[in-house]
Amino acid sequence: MTHQVNLRTRTLNQRNQELRALQFLLAPLQDEPHVVIKRTVESFRLILGLNQLDFVDEPERGRQDLASLPVKLSTGVLGYLSFERPDYTQENRVNTSLQRLANSIAIVLENKEMFSSVKASQSRFNALLESMTEGVVLIGKTGSLLYSNKTAREILSIAPGDGIAKVENYIEEHFRKVYLADSPNNPQDFFAGPTRYVSKVDSDFFIEASGFLVPEFHGYVGPRMGLLLRDISEEVSMERMKRNLISVVAHELKTPVTTLRLQSETLQRQIRSGKLSDSQQLLTEMLEESERLQNLICDWLDVSRLEAGSLVIKPKVQTVTAILNKAMKSVHLHFPHLEVSLKVEPEAECVLADKDRMTQVFVNILENAARYNDKEKPTCNVRSEKIDDSVVISFSDNGIGVSEKHLSKIFDSFYQVDMGSGRKVGGTGLGLSICRGIMAAHGGKIWAEQNPKGGTVFKISLSL
Repeated sequence: MTHQVNLRTRTLNQRNQELRALQFLLAPLQDEPHVVIKRTVESFRLILGLNQLDFVDEPERGRQDLASLPVKLSTGVLGYLSFERPDYTQENRVNTSLQRLANSIAIVLENKEMFSSVKASQSRFNALLESMTEGVVLIGKTGSLLYSNKTAREILSIAPGDGIAKVENYIEEHFRKVYLADSPNNPQDFFAGPTRYVSKVDSDFFIEASGFLVPEFHGYVGPRMGLLLRDISEEVSMERMKRNLISVVAHELKTPVTTLRLQSETLQRQIRSGKLSDSQQLLTEMLEESERLQNLICDWLDVSRLEAGSLVIKPKVQTVTAILNKAMKSVHLHFPHLEVSLKVEPEAECVLADKDRMTQVFVNILENAARYNDKEKPTCNVRSEKIDDSVVISFSDNGIGVSEKHLSKIFDSFYQVDMGSGRKVGGTGLGLSICRGIMAAHGGKIWAEQNPKGGTVFKISLSL
């Protein structure tokens, strides 16, 4: 009886030792799995009193003193426990213990494989989110920021790792909602969308926010709300351009068409009555109006060519003085009071340019100097100088000037500082855009600066 009790006690003690070893193996791993497995296998070797016990990829063949036990899952064999054959009296006990060890090792290796797979999937998922052109934001149950990708951080102007206690408050603090007539915006629901916002700092920066539900997100239990953010500044700019286009067409084409019609009706009445005293003046005016229409059409065609990249130039060596004289003749027909002065450095007299197209640039700049001017004597001082490897031609006028915020935009198609229906000066807003395209075709550039003495300075640069 005492012998059975002692045997039972030794068996229970051995089982406890095995369980402690397995507990160490199955607990959250602090070291690499192969290190923990090796340590656990060594513990089992000592507990079972075996001279040899190893976890190997393949068992040794041809050794009668060694036995092997496969460590396997449904997917296949992961390795083998190679051990000294026990005495037949201990065989069942040892095999039972080693089977438990094999099962535990299989679980550890399977978990490692699953963890590696999940980690790889998460890395791919993060890489995908980070490369998206749309901003993605995950919001916690309290409204805090849980995750944001690169584009979202750029849109919201936050750094990686920055926390936001309340995403809704943050957006409404930095952006203002834009309500459209056909927009589904709901002022009561932050996630009703898509919702448009405009930056309170930059009036040309627009975003669109759309809410969506995330049923499960890695590391968080339960559903979460997300936001998809898009930079729609370019779309809004195009919408504005379309609206401006309608306004420009209505304003610019209506006047010459109406004038031509009235002049035609007047001339028709004079022909019927036989009184042709004013017919020559009417014909002259009609030619001027038709020329105005033709110029508008030419501007449209030039814009189309520029957008299609099909504007053809034929550069030859020209003198700045010759181009300016040709431009002044054209400008003085409509603005005879514009005074133009020219100063040309000897090394900046000749340029390689298409004379007709460069004259078009000069005419546009000079006409703007006269048109946007409230002085009795509008002036424009032209200077050509050599700077590094380029010829820079400056046009300094004494006009009304352009504010700093508009300087970079006046070269955009259809853009005008004053787009109101009651604007004092007409125009399509295409002239400077065409000038920029012509300069680009020459491999040069055009830009505008504020004139310290009042007015605006337009500069064009051509490589020598």
